[in-house]
Amino acid sequence: MDIQFVTEDNVTLKGQVVEAENAKGAVIINPGTATKTSFYLSFAQFLAANGYHAVLWNYRGFCENRGGSLARSDISYTDLGRWDIPAVINKTKALYPQLPVYCVGHSAGGQHVGFAANCNELSGMVGVAVSTGYFGTMPLAYRLRAHLFFKAITPVSNALFGYVRAKDLNLMEDLPPKLAREWARWCTNEDFFFAPKFARKDPFLRTYRTLEFPVHVYTASDDEISTEGNTKNFWKHISTKEPVKFTRYNAADMPRKSVGHFGYFRSANEPIWQDILASLNSFNERAA
Repeated sequence: MDIQFVTEDNVTLKGQVVEAENAKGAVIINPGTATKTSFYLSFAQFLAANGYHAVLWNYRGFCENRGGSLARSDISYTDLGRWDIPAVINKTKALYPQLPVYCVGHSAGGQHVGFAANCNELSGMVGVAVSTGYFGTMPLAYRLRAHLFFKAITPVSNALFGYVRAKDLNLMEDLPPKLAREWARWCTNEDFFFAPKFARKDPFLRTYRTLEFPVHVYTASDDEISTEGNTKNFWKHISTKEPVKFTRYNAADMPRKSVGHFGYFRSANEPIWQDILASLNSFNERAA
């Protein structure tokens, strides 16, 4: 089922719902930055087969919500949590007012939840690879790739085209210029967007809320971004009503011996899907 909803700052966003029979809850799948919405479709179908409506969508400027050229776009990274995530929460609650609403947030899709003014209307969140993106704790090879992307490819592409043409390089979806610059700055600091120097420039970064719902975070030993250090450095800044649960997979124990930053949502790693489902079922028991 296709859906459409409008943010408080009057941006129209599109998505779709993979509906379950006799649903016991609705799950919003917040994608990682510049990740195709369709990447999560198999996982959404898995959730629907196990009793949860799954809401697939993306942020302004990406995929079905790109809306034309990104050249010199003013889309900010903080727009994700300030405007877009609140809108999808409102839409999901309007669609299914009798059901609890949960979130599976991948990477930035979990990072930004606490910026949403209505985040505590969620009944639980599974954070998948949710950490800071600090360059310093990444494996050396990946760190060099990240530096190349943010310090060379990004400024050159912005200068030539007015946005980051990452899709042409098979790296990710294209990036709005302002969002890319913010992302690059945050990744230079171990405290990411919680660093005081960023909050001084953008007071909105001081509005991260206490999370009043249960949270379970999943990471993997070979995740190039959500390393142990980056995971700890993110969650040490988050206030929660109850302790956050963490599960860290040994990638060597996985079916294909690897997970990385994206493999959590690949069908080969369905054991991870089963664990996420177990977390959602646990949240659901508490919400009943």
